[in-house]
Amino acid sequence: MKRFNAIHRTRMHLIGAAMICGTSLLPTVAEGQTQPQNGTADPQSAPADAAAAQDTSSIPDIVVTAEKRAEGVQNIPIAITAVTGATLEKAGVKQVGDLVQLAPSLQFGTRSTNVFIAVRGIGQAGQDIGSQSGVTVALDGVPLLNHFMMNPSFLDIERVEVLRGPQGTIAGRNATGGAINVYSKAPSDRTDGELALTLGSYARLGAKGFVNAALSDTLFARVSFQAERADGWLRNGYTGGRNDNADLAEVRGQLLFKPSSSFSVRALVDYTRDRSSPSFNLLLGRADPNIPTPSQVPGYAYPQNDIRNLTFYFNEPNQRDVKDIRSTLVARWDVGANAAITSTTGFIKHDIRLMNDDVDLTPAPTSKFNLIGLYAKQFTQEFTGTTDLGSRADLVAGLFYMHGESSEPLYLTTAGITNYLVYLPSETLDSYAGYAQFRYKLTDSLRATVGARYTIDTKSYAMDATVLTTHRLLADKDTWKAFTPRFALDYAPNANTLVYASVSRGFKSGGFNTLGDITQPVNRFDPEYVWNYEAGTKLALFDKKLRFGLTGFYSDYSNLQQTVFVINAQTGVNFPKVENSANGKIKGVEFEFDAAPTSRWRLSGAATRLWANYGKFCNNNPLHPNVPTDPSCVGATAGGQALPPGAINLQGHVLTQAPKWQFNGSAQYTVPLSGHLEFIARADYKWQSKVFFDIYNNPLNAQRSYGLLNATIGLGTADKKWSLTAWARNVLDTRYISQSTTRAGAIAYTAGSIGEPRMYGVTLYHHF
Repeated sequence: MKRFNAIHRTRMHLIGAAMICGTSLLPTVAEGQTQPQNGTADPQSAPADAAAAQDTSSIPDIVVTAEKRAEGVQNIPIAITAVTGATLEKAGVKQVGDLVQLAPSLQFGTRSTNVFIAVRGIGQAGQDIGSQSGVTVALDGVPLLNHFMMNPSFLDIERVEVLRGPQGTIAGRNATGGAINVYSKAPSDRTDGELALTLGSYARLGAKGFVNAALSDTLFARVSFQAERADGWLRNGYTGGRNDNADLAEVRGQLLFKPSSSFSVRALVDYTRDRSSPSFNLLLGRADPNIPTPSQVPGYAYPQNDIRNLTFYFNEPNQRDVKDIRSTLVARWDVGANAAITSTTGFIKHDIRLMNDDVDLTPAPTSKFNLIGLYAKQFTQEFTGTTDLGSRADLVAGLFYMHGESSEPLYLTTAGITNYLVYLPSETLDSYAGYAQFRYKLTDSLRATVGARYTIDTKSYAMDATVLTTHRLLADKDTWKAFTPRFALDYAPNANTLVYASVSRGFKSGGFNTLGDITQPVNRFDPEYVWNYEAGTKLALFDKKLRFGLTGFYSDYSNLQQTVFVINAQTGVNFPKVENSANGKIKGVEFEFDAAPTSRWRLSGAATRLWANYGKFCNNNPLHPNVPTDPSCVGATAGGQALPPGAINLQGHVLTQAPKWQFNGSAQYTVPLSGHLEFIARADYKWQSKVFFDIYNNPLNAQRSYGLLNATIGLGTADKKWSLTAWARNVLDTRYISQSTTRAGAIAYTAGSIGEPRMYGVTLYHHF
């Protein structure tokens, strides 16, 4: 067999033996670098070993499992960014939201309990348990039921994979925008550990590390932990208290049992308690230049909010308590030289309690949420089989099941009446899917891929609601089914070049607006679909001192799920809900590179140019309810109901969380000071153009262009056992809005969250 096949088989043999539970234990595999064959190689030492074995200025490929096989990221015909745990640490990436510093086309924001992740302009549609994100997040192979279930901070991470574009075949349910896969470091056959201690601004004190041990020749254990405390950086000028503090503790225990070279079982249990209290919502300013905010009404007796000096005025403490327990059991059986079966079982219970949250966002004692609860638990089971069918073909096939239960109790006190409003919604999901992907080498350099997934999602919804003396019981149930194929061709004329083109379909199931207007019938929304057309290339040049990728794509969405705000004509109450726009068109170009011009320098960066616009989409803007109905919207409906007068056509508006331009760049410089010491300096910069937070493209509900700079300098030993690092995040102390929304009426305003200010500190690290 010629060079293409020989390289492919060699890589599969080398990294296949290092596969545990369907994922590689090795974050990087340098070209030609062999790996230990016992399946328990230490993931931490692999990059250092690889670098020591060859020219340190070459860039090792990163092994990923995006297609349920261990392959170098340069060989996969998918737009994917893979980042090792070591790089995450050096770049100061602490959580999923920080990945925007390293990955193209990624957006992240938070508001209250809501997490807003978007890839290529597609992300979270709703703000309740009834809607899911178009970006699937999976932890150790287990996809999350809902976006708010993410752990707040990374701990002992092997690698993160960011897959861009619809992933309807293998990488999961509802992934119409993309997928983020986070993998923990697995137990290894070494006895070692690490400890990192951090001191920083706002009285920050943190500790994290792990201990790994070989309990026998076949049983290995790993315990990882982190704890962090810090004062809040947001000052409440009315109460004197602080929000946006840190109060986090997490511990993870793992066992790896490997009685033979062909069978292994890995068990993981993770417990997190997060009692940090972020600001629930902040009054940010006008939603309309002609309508006052509460603080601009004559007679307002309190000071104005001061965003520049991080001082806000409200009378409730805004308290939060998060408990998360996650368990995963993965068994892998190599049934032959080139075939394996993997079982992945996952259970997650995630509870969030928000207490005493201010509703009016001012010191006026008018209203508060006594409790907002988000309670979710899920069970997943997946079986995956992989096999080589001769020297030219391979197959991946699997079955997936998810059962999810979630509830969101809401207790509101207003007008002096405790529990004036009580909403008790709940939802149950049963999701079934089968998938398969077949790859065949048409020639020694040309390979074809055909894959498909069939999904069945059944959701049942119930609501027990009381508003003052009005009591309502609502319920509904529905099932959605979809077939999502994928076709791809990739061409590899040599070991350093890959050119590919693909066509794929994505699907996100429909659902119910679980916190909707109870005076109306149960409001549901339809599934979201997309056809994605993509072409790209990945190249390694100059003896692998430069790697880069270029991707162009066009995505055609139908029934695109979007959040709109609707005013009840009888009550005047403004309700958010998910509706389907007619369609959306997204096209763009992405560029990534990673360069090592010398053994001392490491450079990387990415750029995205995005065009993301709605097709014909009629809706009412609550800020301007009395405008004439657009002639093109006469007779239009939303959620099965006729739109009230004043509907406008939003065709051509830019999608939310979809900046036209996005850049990031990193530079790292390492210089030996002696035979035992080295100096490392690193800077990471991210810039993006203006982004809108609503479908109406309100310039007052948007974030103008801005950039963020992070930097570190450190001194460490050449054997990587000790280091002392000084770090700073948001070095320029930039103020920016993370996410915001508007409230309409006689008093109208924007409310949301602002990004973290400048943080700095030092970290002492020891590996033993």
